[in-house]
Amino acid sequence: MSTSSDTGVAGTAETADLLARRRDAIEESGWGARFHLFQPRNLSLWVYLLLVVLGARELYRIAVPIAPVFADADIAGVASAGTFCLLFLLFLHHADRYERTPALLAATAFIGGGIGAVWAMAMPGNAAVMSLYSKTFGQVWAADWNAGLTAPFVEESAKGAVFVLMLGLAPFVIRTVYDGLIVGAFVGLGFQVLEDMLYGQNSAYSNFGVDQVGAVLHTFVIRSLSGISSHAMYTAIFAAGIVYLVGTRAQPRRVGRGLLLMASAMLIHGLWDSMLALSNANGFVVTALMAGITVVSFVVLFVALRWGSHRERGWLHDVLAPEVANGTLTEVELVALTGEQSRRRKDRKAAIKGRADGVSKRREKHVLAAALDLAHDLSESGGEDNDAVAHSRKEIARLRAGRA
Repeated sequence: MSTSSDTGVAGTAETADLLARRRDAIEESGWGARFHLFQPRNLSLWVYLLLVVLGARELYRIAVPIAPVFADADIAGVASAGTFCLLFLLFLHHADRYERTPALLAATAFIGGGIGAVWAMAMPGNAAVMSLYSKTFGQVWAADWNAGLTAPFVEESAKGAVFVLMLGLAPFVIRTVYDGLIVGAFVGLGFQVLEDMLYGQNSAYSNFGVDQVGAVLHTFVIRSLSGISSHAMYTAIFAAGIVYLVGTRAQPRRVGRGLLLMASAMLIHGLWDSMLALSNANGFVVTALMAGITVVSFVVLFVALRWGSHRERGWLHDVLAPEVANGTLTEVELVALTGEQSRRRKDRKAAIKGRADGVSKRREKHVLAAALDLAHDLSESGGEDNDAVAHSRKEIARLRAGRA
């Protein structure tokens, strides 16, 4: 027969076990780890800086001499590409739900993809391969297939190289497939934004400087409509494949999955750039191909997210489980945040509808969001209580009470 003392000892032991599992999860996942760019003894830093410097020099050489003539196009390009970039950054902030990518790492990946990958590697690489195609197969064949048989190999390799440098610079932060998806998306977004600006300037140039703003905006609209299924997505998938291929402390190597994701990213990219050749410029076929490729790319991304989120959900559960024991969260809320991906929407609805303590559905949604902030603060503190953790707990209590 158990006594109250026995129960207390058991409760203490259970709490200690939960806290130990929390600390193990934070250590294994790398959540809360800081990113420092300046690592003078890290070769990845110097290779990264070399690529950015070479890319910036090439950008300066090409863009600056004609900038006064195409000033309106440049301003419109910066504004339109900046708008798309801001919207996509908001999407990535929402998608980065388990642990926030350090802002400096995101900026480093963005600049590496936009300056280093585009101008130092992809542009000269594309030009060299296209020249070989033209000399080998003729101008007519090259006009149809240059883009589809060049960009997937050159550009994904260039962006992949930048991501490998990010792995070298942030091995304590980029540990999982999910990390690869998010950081890879930042690399691809940088590539896409700088490339869109280049395409906008080229469209103004091809119109001999007439209606520069209109030419740029027309290009922006067309590329934005296809922007979701473009470089940011390709690189996210490709980078997730790299994480599987090389493995990390928290992610065992899965060579088959890695090669499959990398090949899928290149195949989708190649099909997208070959649409005109595959359809013989038939408008209906182009539209059908565009829709089909977009659907396939989202399916591949969804599969990568499913694969990558499994470990993240387990770590999130271990980080937040002690908060159920201390009464900050309920078991239903924990399941809503960390349950199986296939049931996440149902579990979330169950948590929102199942409140029996007078908490409104709207406030419960805020409670779930605040719980993720609490997990972030706990990760940064190494699982220990501090002012930020205490503030997050008070915030959850405030939201339950409905105080402004």
